[in-house]
Amino acid sequence: MKRIDQLTITRFLSILFVFFYHSGGGIYIQWLNFPPFSHIFGSGPTAVAYLYVLSGFVMSIVYHQPQTKFDVSGYWRTRFIRLYPLYIISFLLVCFYYLEFMARIKPWKVLVNIFILQAWWPPYAQSFNYASWSMTVEIFFYAVFPFFTMWSYRQSTRKLIRLALFFWGLTQLVYFILWKGYFPAWELLLVYNPIFHLNTFIMGVVAGIWYLRESPKRPVPSWVNLSVLLLSLVFILGYTILSNVYRELPHKLQPIAGLLSPVHAILIVALALDKTRLASILRHPWLVTLGETAYALYILHVPVIWLYERALFSSGVSNPEFVLSATYIPLMLAVGLVCYLYIDPPLRRGLKRVMDRILVPLVLMDLVILTVSVYVSFRLRFSEDRTFDSYRQAMLLMFWSAFILRTVASVVVNSAGSLVVKESFRLFVLRTTIAVTLGSVMVAGAVYAGYLAGWIENYPRSIFLLDWVIVLGLSVFTRWLHRRKWAV
Repeated sequence: MKRIDQLTITRFLSILFVFFYHSGGGIYIQWLNFPPFSHIFGSGPTAVAYLYVLSGFVMSIVYHQPQTKFDVSGYWRTRFIRLYPLYIISFLLVCFYYLEFMARIKPWKVLVNIFILQAWWPPYAQSFNYASWSMTVEIFFYAVFPFFTMWSYRQSTRKLIRLALFFWGLTQLVYFILWKGYFPAWELLLVYNPIFHLNTFIMGVVAGIWYLRESPKRPVPSWVNLSVLLLSLVFILGYTILSNVYRELPHKLQPIAGLLSPVHAILIVALALDKTRLASILRHPWLVTLGETAYALYILHVPVIWLYERALFSSGVSNPEFVLSATYIPLMLAVGLVCYLYIDPPLRRGLKRVMDRILVPLVLMDLVILTVSVYVSFRLRFSEDRTFDSYRQAMLLMFWSAFILRTVASVVVNSAGSLVVKESFRLFVLRTTIAVTLGSVMVAGAVYAGYLAGWIENYPRSIFLLDWVIVLGLSVFTRWLHRRKWAV
C-alpha cells in the first residue's frame, strides 16, 4: 500500500498541541492566550487521542493483508526497533538530569521505565520522562494489533464498525463513571492506564480496514469528502471550546481516553481520501519531513527542555525566561530534524544488527541472573541487617552498573547469540567466561568511580569475586539448558 503522505503533517501538528499543553508555546502563542484560542492550545489530551487513532489507521494500511500470513514476531521486532532507540535516549537524558539522585532511586521505578511498563503501575506512570507513559500505551497496542488484525480477516466491515463503536461506547461509559466517582484519587490510573486508550486504537484500525476494503468500491465526490473533512475538524474544535466554557461536559484531560475518536477516525479517512489542492499542499516534502520528526519531538521534548532550562539559568544570561520562551520551539525543531535525518536511522540499523545477533530469552535471563547475583552477593557477605542496610546504596550502584555493562559485554562478546547454540561446548563456555569477566571488571570500575565521587561510603571489594562466581555459574547453566532445548 502506498503512503498517504497528507496524513503525516497532522502528527507534527498534534505534537505542537502537546507542546502547548506542556507550557512549551512560549512567545509564539502568548499573543493568542485568550478564549477561544487558549482552549484550543490547551487541547493536548485530545491531540494525544488523535495520534492513537492515527496509529491504528496507519497500522491497518500497512499490515492488513488477508492474502498473506501475518508475521507476528517480525512485526513486534520492527515496531520495537522503530520505537526503542530514541526512547532509551530520552530516558538516559533524564537520568543525566537526575544524575546525583540516581543511586537512591528505587530499582523498580527505573526498571519499569527501561522496559516501557510505567503506565501499568500508577505510582510510576509519570516517573522520569513524564511524556513517555504513552509509549507504554503504544506497546500495548502493538501487542494487541496482530491478533485483532488476524481475527478481522474473517469479519465483515459492518461487524467491525459495530464492534468498534460498541467498545468505544462501553469504554466511555465506564471511564466517565470512574472519573466522576474517583477522580482525582485515581488520576494516575484513569489518565494513563493503557486499557482506557485501546478504544481509540481499535477505532483507527477499523477505519483503516474500511478505507482498504470499501473506499475503492464507493468513490466519494471530492466536494462531499472535503465537506466531511471540514465539518469533522469544526466539530472537534467546537467541542474543545464549548467543553471549556460549559464545564459539565467532559473537558481538559478527560477527552484523552478517546471521547472524540469516532470523529477523529472520520477526519483521518476523509483526509486520506482527499484529492483536492489541500492534499497536494499537505504532501509537500517539507511538510512530510516535519511530520516524520513527530516521534523525536514528542519523546525528547521533556528532557531537552529540562536540560536546556538548567543550562540557561546557570549560564548567567540576562532574562533566561525570555530566552527560553523564544528559543525552545526552534531548538526542538532542530533537534527533531537532526534526530530524524542523522541519529535515529543509524541507531535503528545498529539495533537491528544487535537484535539479529542475540537470543532475546538469554538476554532477559541474564538480567534476572545479575539481579539475583547482586542481591545474594551482598546478603552472603553482609548477613546482619544493619550492615546490609549500610551497603544498600553500593548495592544499587552495582546493580545499575551491572544492568548496563554486563549487557554490553554480553552483546560485544556475543555470548547471548546464536553461536551459543552452534559452537562447541568448550568454546561456548570460554565465550561466556570472557563476557562475564569483562562485565565484572567494568562493574568494579564503575562502582569504584562512584566511591571516588562520594556516592557511596565504602568500596565492597570482596563482593565482586562472589558476584563473578555466581553470574558465571548461572550463565553457563542457562546457556547449557538453551543448547539442550535446541538440540531436542
